[in-house]
Amino acid sequence: MASYRSVAVVLAGALASLGASYPTQNFVVEAPTYQIAQQVGQAAEQYRKSKAMEWLGQEMPNWPERCPLKVKVTMAGAGGATSFAYDRGRVLGQNMHIEGSLDRLLASVLPHEVTHTVFAYYFRTPVPRWADEGGSVLSENDEERFSHDIRCRELLNGGRGIRLRVLFRMTEYPSDMMVLYAQGYSITDYLVRRGGDGHEGRAKLLQFLGYGMQGNTPDSWNQAANRVYGFDGIDALESSWLDALKSPPSRIAARGTGSAPGTPAGRSALEYASAGAPRTDVRSSAAPAVPVLEPPVRAARGAAPADEPAGRGSAANFPPARTVPVSTTTPAPAARPTAPETPPPAVLLPPEIPRR
Repeated sequence: MASYRSVAVVLAGALASLGASYPTQNFVVEAPTYQIAQQVGQAAEQYRKSKAMEWLGQEMPNWPERCPLKVKVTMAGAGGATSFAYDRGRVLGQNMHIEGSLDRLLASVLPHEVTHTVFAYYFRTPVPRWADEGGSVLSENDEERFSHDIRCRELLNGGRGIRLRVLFRMTEYPSDMMVLYAQGYSITDYLVRRGGDGHEGRAKLLQFLGYGMQGNTPDSWNQAANRVYGFDGIDALESSWLDALKSPPSRIAARGTGSAPGTPAGRSALEYASAGAPRTDVRSSAAPAVPVLEPPVRAARGAAPADEPAGRGSAANFPPARTVPVSTTTPAPAARPTAPETPPPAVLLPPEIPRR
């Protein structure tokens, strides 16, 4: 009997190491234990509902196939990736992977990845990287959003920003990933606030993206900025955003969900969808795992569109202000040449620590 119990214990341990599965209406979760799989699955369904309400004003219909969601619990850095297969205005499939400590997975990584699925459902085609990642960071907790706000100010003060006329048209990740995440979050947050915050602000941002994505040209984005937000163009929008950053916010609060029904005004999201061959698109949230207050590193150029003149729209085109540290733990970044067509922004101070 003692020998039987020993074999049973070994067998139980081996089975536990294989993990467990938990299906929900729209996900099938693979996790180290059944309890974790169940917890993540239930949270994923809740986020799927709440994020759709925040952005679309209504829930998404159930997916025809469950989304595989693989969970790896680790004490290392947290992150995730979600891949989509598109074909002529349809999302053929999606696959999600998240890893990190369980509390960070539930508080930030999972809502970030689920937000990608909301954008995929609405547009039925890949969304510009800055908006897809920036809008998904909006779904993360106060601490993560605060960290991205700090990092964006550090990067801009260090001359590592990307001009919005280039950033808005990027369809792939640039080499300097943290710039895209931090700057994408900052401009997304600014546009949502300018649009009225809550669902109203998110609806206007979706409308702005829809107009800009029609051709993804300088003219389409300039017209979108004027049509939705009343700016003369993207450069005017950029100036307004930088001016807003000169006054540090006293608090980064959780965004309201709003309750207005229906999807944003404007053309149908299906009109923005690709009419070409099937394609796979991967959205990664690994960047937020990077320590947000480490010293700046050498700037890397983003992947600017081919028709942009050389030297324009790169990191070097956001000249530094009077370089001062924005935190006591980060040294002042090195000065960079000033681009003649763009005046240097004033020093962007760090936001105050969020109040509980």
